[in-house]
Amino acid sequence: MKRITLLAFALSALAYLLTIPYSPYPGSLLVKALPVLILLGVALVSLQGRVRLFMAAALLTSAGGDIFLEMDMFTPGLASFLVAQLCYAWYFFSQRDREKLQLARLAVVLAIMLPVSIPVVSHAGDIFIPVAIYMSAICLMGIGAALYRQPSTLLYVGALLFVASDSMIGINRFVVPFPGSKYPIMITYYAAQLFILWGVMQSMKKPALPSS
Repeated sequence: MKRITLLAFALSALAYLLTIPYSPYPGSLLVKALPVLILLGVALVSLQGRVRLFMAAALLTSAGGDIFLEMDMFTPGLASFLVAQLCYAWYFFSQRDREKLQLARLAVVLAIMLPVSIPVVSHAGDIFIPVAIYMSAICLMGIGAALYRQPSTLLYVGALLFVASDSMIGINRFVVPFPGSKYPIMITYYAAQLFILWGVMQSMKKPALPSS
């Protein structure tokens, strides 16, 4: 990924982080979504074929989710991110290693998701079912990243950061609100999107692993 792209991404992410105390404000919808829209542009230019379709769809719906959540529209935001997680999961599973399981990586994903999902879902109240579906989807995304047949540290760390970000959202909204939650949530989220795309781009440059 080009340095100018990384700089634009970092500056746009920093712009939103620095203005969190003043949000929502005129233009905050675009400011919040801009880092992911930059990554969307990278995906459209740098990738080809099916991978471009899935990555672009995931990033576009993520940007939509950013906008909905900035407008305090939780359910549409949840639906947008559900589509994003399913796009990531679908692509990751299509590229899974059918011969060798990354058991350690898989165990880390499950060790994070299971203790978080139970209290979040149990405290979700009237939106119990949508939250349960979403938590299942992000778990699938994390498992797919763990099983990816071109082991990519960037992609895997990105998936874990996404799991962490959404776990903090769930805990903060449904279990125990904590002050300043937007900062760790958004930092891990922006880093997650960057690392996932970067990891996929790197894997495209590697020779495919042999499969039966």
